[in-house]
Amino acid sequence: MKDKTVGALFRNTSLITRFTFVLLIGLTTFFAVANDGESASNEDDADSRTDLVQLSINDTTINVEYADEAHERQLGLMHRREMCANCGMLFKFDTIRYASMWMKNTYIPLDVAYINVFGKIIDIKAMEPEDLTSIKSSMPILYALEMNQGWFANKGIKVGDMVTLPLSVK
Repeated sequence: MKDKTVGALFRNTSLITRFTFVLLIGLTTFFAVANDGESASNEDDADSRTDLVQLSINDTTINVEYADEAHERQLGLMHRREMCANCGMLFKFDTIRYASMWMKNTYIPLDVAYINVFGKIIDIKAMEPEDLTSIKSSMPILYALEMNQGWFANKGIKVGDMVTLPLSVK
C-alpha cells in the first residue's frame, strides 16, 4: 500500500518541485499577512478619525472630524478619494497665529474657512487637489474648517459669519 500523506508525496518529488512548492506557500503566506496588515492599517486610520465635533454656522449644523493634535493636523484629509456632502474636518491650532494649509496627498478639492478665536470666519479659500501652494490666512486664527469645495457657498456661508463651537473645542 502506497503512503499518500503530504510528506510521502513531498519526498517523492524533485528538488526543484519541492523548492517551488515551498516558495509558493511562503509567498502566499507573506501576501496574506501583508494584506491583513494593510486592512488593519486602513481600519486604524478610520478609527483614529472618529472624534467628531458638532458645529453650527448660521442655520446649518454639522458633525465634522476634529484634529487638535499635531499628528492629526498633519494628516488632515490626506489620502481621501471622496468625502460625504456634509463631512469635513475642524483643525484647532496650539496658539492663535497666521496659519497656512496645503493639499499634499489630498485628492479631493476643498475649501478652507479660517476662523478666529471668537468663532468669526476670517477667510474662505479654495484649495485644489495635490497643490503644494501654501494657502495662508489673512489674519491670526485659532481654527480652520475644511469642507468639500463649494460647500460654504452652497450653504450661503460667507466671511464674517459666526461658527458656534462646542465648549470641548474652545
